[in-house]
Amino acid sequence: MDISTIIMGILAVALFIIPIYYIQHKQKSNVSKAKQPFLDAANQQGLQLGQHDFWNEQYGIGLDQSGNRLFYWHHDGQKPQETIIDLGAVKQSVVENMHREVNSNRIIDTIGLRLSVSGTKSPNLYLPFYDKEGSMMLSGELQLAEKWNAIIQSKMASRQAVQV
Repeated sequence: MDISTIIMGILAVALFIIPIYYIQHKQKSNVSKAKQPFLDAANQQGLQLGQHDFWNEQYGIGLDQSGNRLFYWHHDGQKPQETIIDLGAVKQSVVENMHREVNSNRIIDTIGLRLSVSGTKSPNLYLPFYDKEGSMMLSGELQLAEKWNAIIQSKMASRQAVQV
């Protein structure tokens, strides 16, 4: 093999890899910029989110371990919805997956968490994770809702264990 063939091969690989790297870097930067208002809103509420998730550039959920509070954030283009939930008041947590069957295919319409909370003006809270009107494609929202449901239920179980 001569040197010109090796150089042409290296250039061809570089022309393929550099655009992919640039696109991935740009996407990570955009997600980071979109995530910042979520983190700022939590800080303004005096929360220290240790564990948190952010998805679809408009949803965020996090846990303030020290205050045993859950912070939910949703920005749909207008004013962001911010909800702080005292996990000590949560009586029940359920993942809601609203779907329909069309030609033997399951079409998911909404995914969210339904929380029963004592001591609040609205005893049932719904925290949406996915709505077909806002996003046409699912990208792990069901697994994310199940993850946070498990976190909430583990907090409820540890609270009940302390009370016994």
